[in-house]
Amino acid sequence: MKLKYMFLLCFLFPVLSSTTVAQTADGYPSRPIRMLVPYPPGGSTDIVARGIGVKLAAQMKQQIVIDNRAGSAGNVAHELTARAAPDGYTLMLAISAMLTNPAVNPRVTYHPVRDFTPLMLVARSPYRVVIYPGLPANTMQEWVALAKAKPGAMNYGSAGSGTAVHLAAELFRIQAGITMTHVPYKGSGPALTDLVAGQIQMMFVGTLSAAPLVKAGRVRALAVTSLKRRADAPDLPTLAETSAPGYDAFEWFSVFGPAGLPKPIADRLYGELVKAVNEPDLKERLITSGMDFVGSTSAELGETVKRDFAKWTRVVKETGLKPD
Repeated sequence: MKLKYMFLLCFLFPVLSSTTVAQTADGYPSRPIRMLVPYPPGGSTDIVARGIGVKLAAQMKQQIVIDNRAGSAGNVAHELTARAAPDGYTLMLAISAMLTNPAVNPRVTYHPVRDFTPLMLVARSPYRVVIYPGLPANTMQEWVALAKAKPGAMNYGSAGSGTAVHLAAELFRIQAGITMTHVPYKGSGPALTDLVAGQIQMMFVGTLSAAPLVKAGRVRALAVTSLKRRADAPDLPTLAETSAPGYDAFEWFSVFGPAGLPKPIADRLYGELVKAVNEPDLKERLITSGMDFVGSTSAELGETVKRDFAKWTRVVKETGLKPD
């Protein structure tokens, strides 16, 4: 008899579990949804999250609470999301640092592939390669020649050791076969200030941060880090075509949930995200902020995470980069 009841339980448990999930999805959401943002209010990540949140709230008839959890280079929000219940009530708007942080620091407690449910890569933005305008280099080819003539003499700045822009510059250094000296700063702002003053010679920086300085002639833009030229800067060549074949690096903005998010809820969220990001005003806001609208499928984001994490892990290994 006991074996009979055990057999019935084994048969019924998956049925009951799937019924519970379906019921949860049918009544979802029944309370406010929290969207974690790994950085303070006002930055590009926060702007994207709030733009999406407004649309989702209107569509789903439920409040979307934007929860800015800055700290530890974004890891506070990353770890909170990884540990959250997979019930659809905790989401995160993350950037590429979600991958570069664990690639650099083995003490990070989450795994970017294992601990999250990918929902959508919303937008991405390539970096600009900018140099001090007093240097005798007007093209990337001339800059590379300058760096090769004086190995290690050229300094490049970044927003901090192990950040996405740092690893992007290191990937370029490896592919171009040059030696440069890294100078880490606490953010892109101080690094740009020193670049304008000639204290450092080069850096990789976001499009929005670079644009006004390039326009004013205070820094010189030599290349863009996307694989293809951008429509908003058709005369600016890519690193791939000038000095580092195949080079492609960018900051992405993506929505995740915790691992184990039930498929009916994940599918519902993806469908709502598709509607939200295709609203003309939100799409226009992303584009005018220097981003390329993507709106990927969940599977495409999952593949991007795997591919990019492997890439940045390889860069860290090849350079011997250690956490500060």
